[in-house]
Amino acid sequence: MPTTLDDIAREMAISDLHDKAVMARATEEQAIFVFVEGDSEEAALPLLLSNAIDMETLGVKIANYNGHGNLRAALRLLRLTLSHARPVVVTYDNDPASIQSVSKCEKQNLLGELAYLLPIPAETVVSYPSGHVGRSFEESFPVETFLNAAFADDILATHVVTQRARFESQFDPALPWLRQLQRFAAELGSKGWSTRKRSLAEAMAKGCDQLPPTYVRLVTLLQEVRA
Repeated sequence: MPTTLDDIAREMAISDLHDKAVMARATEEQAIFVFVEGDSEEAALPLLLSNAIDMETLGVKIANYNGHGNLRAALRLLRLTLSHARPVVVTYDNDPASIQSVSKCEKQNLLGELAYLLPIPAETVVSYPSGHVGRSFEESFPVETFLNAAFADDILATHVVTQRARFESQFDPALPWLRQLQRFAAELGSKGWSTRKRSLAEAMAKGCDQLPPTYVRLVTLLQEVRA
């Protein structure tokens, strides 16, 4: 039976699908995993990074380890799989609790040669009661970006949004930002922040005119690791 043009087209389509599947598998096997500490980072990082790099082409995968207390367990699990041979960028809040968790991982040799550490944010501005000077995720953005994102109707209740000027008059950027906002909202009867942090993170990522310095460093690190 002679080969028809439809047969040739079908074979080419099958071959093309196979090639794409092989490439996708190869990219997965060579992925650079970016470990993030929580839902906020998991929501915001793809939005931030996609404006600067092609995450799929670079093979970047975001993995949420759900809190600094779970970092050691996540790294142990990674070392028990084939994934341990892949590069991992471990990001963590630049606050006392997260830094302590990372230190424990280092002492237990859980990071390995292919792990790269990056505090979020890299800059140190906020003072904690312990005396540590650092920051956490929200403070990796400009103050104005944080305020604009927070005081939106879909983040805070309307009666809180109208009090932005009052909040700004007592806001101290040298102290943890989110804690101040939570306290202010609670005083006005607005609680339940567990469901809003992710939305706030997404709003900050979308509201950035320029990529904040911490994420510029992350992009550079990912490009260096891939190279």
